[in-house]
Amino acid sequence: MENELKIRDYPYLGWLTGLAALGYGAYRLVFNFSSPYWYGAVAALVAGALLLTLNYALTITADKSARLLTLDYRSLLFHSTKEIRFDEIQTIRVESHISRDTDSGSTSATYRVVADLKDGGQVPFRSFYSSGSFRKQKIAGELRAFIGLPEAFDATPQGVFRAAPKIGAMAAQAQLEQMGAAEPRETDGVRWELQPIGIGTSPATRWFSPNFKTQGGFLYLAQKAEGQSTGGFLAPLSNMLFRQSLSLYGFSEEDTPGRDKAQGYEALSPALAKHFMAFTNDPAEARRILNPWTQNPLANWGERHPLKQFQSGTGFSQLVVLFSPRGVYLAAPAMLNPDEAEELAALGVELVKSQGM
Repeated sequence: MENELKIRDYPYLGWLTGLAALGYGAYRLVFNFSSPYWYGAVAALVAGALLLTLNYALTITADKSARLLTLDYRSLLFHSTKEIRFDEIQTIRVESHISRDTDSGSTSATYRVVADLKDGGQVPFRSFYSSGSFRKQKIAGELRAFIGLPEAFDATPQGVFRAAPKIGAMAAQAQLEQMGAAEPRETDGVRWELQPIGIGTSPATRWFSPNFKTQGGFLYLAQKAEGQSTGGFLAPLSNMLFRQSLSLYGFSEEDTPGRDKAQGYEALSPALAKHFMAFTNDPAEARRILNPWTQNPLANWGERHPLKQFQSGTGFSQLVVLFSPRGVYLAAPAMLNPDEAEELAALGVELVKSQGM
């Protein structure tokens, strides 16, 4: 039914553990009744019965018609329900609990799904935390999408990975606003802006201009350390790294159509090939873009800001450039200071104008 979403969450591990305890206790009573440790069998039977009785099966029902979320709990002996109106829910997320072993010092995480309420309250879907984050994250995500709730930070490994770029982008946006560089600008007739992005949880800088757009292909240039080889038998590895790099900088499929069929492009001038490697799905268009007025500024950039195998953490690190159907991008995996941002913008303007703009 389109107006209803039903999710069943069964505590299979608890039930299996309870059955195992009952089986162990029954075996000890039948075959080892004369043993002086018969009370261990009784304890196992009691523990098994408790696990089967107190591990509730949970049925979650989200009803759009009634705008009601119902949590229905059932065990062998008990039955209870909780109801939460959609309008009371702020979001649904996964909460984590970290425990530490005092002897070894190691830590482990357990999880549960919770509904955060608009009045500041919270409704845990279960009273306890348990291992296994993927299933819980899936439940929370399905409910958010069905009810129409905002995205939430799930305290799971998958949730942290998914949220990391957003955290970095928020930090980048805050720094751009502090620099007074968050508004679109124009230089020599070229419109451009600095876009906040995150690489992991770290802020990064991306420059963008819509003034030049490719005819449907894309050309991606990534700075490399001097002497780094990308051709020959390393070409498949380089192509894989190119695709990972595109995702790292937040370039979408609209920016890079046909990226799955793209290949490395090696027809670079010696001065440019010393510092950059290229990746394209349209070699003919890449050849037109890489005129001397494009290659020379990039080669000069590589001489001024060479990429080293081990960066010091100061100044520019890797520069990437994307000529795309949406516009021209330049990106660096760092939050630049005002002077560095102006230098990046000057290069971007020069690259756009190199295309006859």
